[in-house]
This record gives sequence, structure tokens and C-alpha cells, in this order.
Amino acid sequence: MALVTALKETGRSILESEGREALTALRVAESPGVAISSLYEYFPTMDSLIGAVFDDYRRESRDALLAAIAALPASATLFDGILLTLTVGLGVHRKKMLLDPACNARSIHYDELVRLDLVKAEDIWHPGATPTRRARFESEIRVRDAKKARFMALHTLLALPRAMVLDLLARMIHALLTTASR
Repeated sequence: MALVTALKETGRSILESEGREALTALRVAESPGVAISSLYEYFPTMDSLIGAVFDDYRRESRDALLAAIAALPASATLFDGILLTLTVGLGVHRKKMLLDPACNARSIHYDELVRLDLVKAEDIWHPGATPTRRARFESEIRVRDAKKARFMALHTLLALPRAMVLDLLARMIHALLTTASR
């Protein structure tokens, strides 16, 4: 466990400080002082290491979000909880994009498979913030079917990266059409 943790921490450190191009098996193995063969035993590809780093980051972000929801003032509303969730979600997507755009694109593609119900999210994902928000803002929520509420929240969040891309594309087209050419 300690070796795997050290390898992931080293990989994350390199990604955050130097970018994807600097992440190599040799660099990762050098830091904790292990043989490259040991690295490949746990992470057969750099993408598998990056996936593990993304999983750790997602888990840390989820835990921070749950703590932040719990720490909202008593006057906070369901809207405040949803806005907080979306803000954290955007931060996660941005961080993944900065760490490794190619791996992030594959992650978004996977999220689309979940959204299209080709992969069952319940089988692979921790329920996350939905039950916490539901418990915290019970008096405001009108949807009493917990499964339906979870479905609506999950699929809305899964659409976030696609919505971000659509918004960006719309802004680009708008700028092209409204900027005077010289």
C-alpha cells in the first residue's frame, strides 16, 4: 500500500508541477526509489497511473464537498448546496483537464457512456453529494423518490462537461459572427 501511495503521490506531483509530458516511468520510479518493474506491476501504463491519480483527486474533492455542504450556514438553501456542488464539479473537470487533457477527454467519454446508461453508474460510483444534499435540505426537496432524485442529479452533473464545451463553442461562433472583419 505504501509503495502504491508513494507512486501515485509522485505521479500527481509531477503532473501538477511539470505537466503530462514530464510524467515518465523513469521519473516516477526515481522518486520513491523503486525499480521500474515494480511501477509496472501496479501501473502497467502511465494512463493507469493517471487514472489512479484522477480517482484520488475525485475522492478528495468529494470528501471536501461533503464537508463544505455540512459547513454551510443554517440559512443556506438547496440552491446554495447545488451551486456549491457545481462549483466543485467544475473545479474537478478543470483540474483533470490541466493535469492531462487526453485522459480527461477519455474520462468525459466514459461519463457519456454512463449518461447514456451503457455503463451503470451505481455499480462504480460512490453516491457522493446527492444523499448529503438531500438530508441537509430535506424540507426544500419536493421529489420524494430518492432513486429519481439521484438519477436527475447524477445525469445533470454528467452533462456538465458537455455543457461547458457547448457554451465554449457557442461563444466562439458568436465571436466569429459578431466581430467585424478587417
